[in-house]
Amino acid sequence: MRENDLKDFSGFLAEFQGETDRGAALVGAALIDLRLSETLRAFMVSASAASDLLDGGTAALGTFSSRIKATFALGLIDGHERRECDLIRKVRNEFAHRPHGVAFDDPKIASLCEALQSDLPGGRDAHRGGFRFMFINATIVTVLRLTYRAERVAVERRTTRTWP
Repeated sequence: MRENDLKDFSGFLAEFQGETDRGAALVGAALIDLRLSETLRAFMVSASAASDLLDGGTAALGTFSSRIKATFALGLIDGHERRECDLIRKVRNEFAHRPHGVAFDDPKIASLCEALQSDLPGGRDAHRGGFRFMFINATIVTVLRLTYRAERVAVERRTTRTWP
């Protein structure tokens, strides 16, 4: 990782890990959503075309869910990344749409966290019941996988073609 990016990522990690359960779910998912948006923007023919689809409350690709689906449909993320993003999004939604009393040990959230497939240090057995850790780990792994995706995708940026 580049020095400036490492510094920025280290700052994110410190804040992310110090968050409440709700904060961790919201902040972690927001960074992944941002990475997906950057990836789509880098692939589209122009900034204005991308902005029309990605920015604003009624944009066709303005939601985390639609960005996951679009990046996967375009081959910009793989099946593992799609699954992790979807699970992280579902955890985020549980925290975002319940007014209080929710934590990573909530049965629905715990079940979603157990379904995450990112490798865990020491293996899955070492983290049984560590639902917050599973979520944080999967979020970090996914963010790292997507960190330079927009750059890699930009070399295949779409161009407007004249069709016969």
